[in-house]
Amino acid sequence: MDDLYLILSTVVFLGGFVLAVISLRTGEYGSGRVNIGIAVLGLIFQSLFLKERGAMHGRCPITNGAEVLVFISWSTIILYLALGRPFRLSLLGMFSIPMVFFFQLMAIFSLQVADPGPRPPDTLDPWLELHASMSLLAYGAFGLSCVAGVMYLVQDRQLKSHHTGKLFYSLPPIRYLTQALLRLLIIGTALLTIGIIAAFFMDQFPNALHLIVSGAVWLVYAVLLGIHLAKRLPPKQLSLSAICLFAFAVITLSAL
Repeated sequence: MDDLYLILSTVVFLGGFVLAVISLRTGEYGSGRVNIGIAVLGLIFQSLFLKERGAMHGRCPITNGAEVLVFISWSTIILYLALGRPFRLSLLGMFSIPMVFFFQLMAIFSLQVADPGPRPPDTLDPWLELHASMSLLAYGAFGLSCVAGVMYLVQDRQLKSHHTGKLFYSLPPIRYLTQALLRLLIIGTALLTIGIIAAFFMDQFPNALHLIVSGAVWLVYAVLLGIHLAKRLPPKQLSLSAICLFAFAVITLSAL
């Protein structure tokens, strides 16, 4: 049943991906309620998938790469629904749903090829659960910062090319995008900090590779924030940095 929930969720996000492509090609953006509806429906199926997998393992369902990708996707949608309106980024969903779709598509293929099955823990360690959940929520925030960076680059390109269609006027002002991107970076770094601190209280201390990878991701984001707060990086440079660092963070997951 868990596979069905994941497939249904991915199909929902495929619909959102198609709408995003149409909007980018035509320059027309429909009602933001459509994106919210897609996000909520996809989130429901994501949650059911994670619930089934959690019950199977008897712990937080992040025991393999596929589950990690779904958890990051779930975190991204949760944060979009929670922060999209306060950050004045109604279009954040249109740009983030394609990323979620591709993550979940990879998860489906991974589970079909090699599903390791139940992996119950010997003992349940709440610090391990906190470490894992906070770290992956941080990845969701970093993913949204990447999406905000892409939105900025799209708007910047339209401005410089003088091809400002209807989509351009639906995008939030560049100032809002930059502010939201910075806030998402701060939120992600704060969540990852909590996750790393929790790792030091785990019953079984994490191995050196795990700590090095987690520390490296935290360090690059902390350095980016430090440089920006000290020198006020240009918005385009900050956006490109957010995109590149999220790509780095996702690649490092393969080492964990």
